[in-house]
Amino acid sequence: MNKKLILFMITNFILLIILYNIPIENSMESICIYKRIVGKECFNCGMTRAFLSVLHLNFNDAIRYNWKVIIVFPYTIIIYVYSWYKYIIKEKYNE
Repeated sequence: MNKKLILFMITNFILLIILYNIPIENSMESICIYKRIVGKECFNCGMTRAFLSVLHLNFNDAIRYNWKVIIVFPYTIIIYVYSWYKYIIKEKYNE
């Protein structure tokens, strides 16, 4: 179980460093397929920039990009941590 816990910490540390260094810009070209085809923003447009803003602790910018980040970000963190929890604890019950 200790190896998995160390893997969890190292992986998350590297992931946070990578995500924190992604620039947040308004000039980012949209990768939204719906917006490219229809020309209008979908319900999820701006969510990537909103997530990155939350990681940078810019909550006002995050809400400006997409207000639904208030709901989606906590659920994402909960699911992410729960999946790691299952991965780490699973070994304990299989032994």
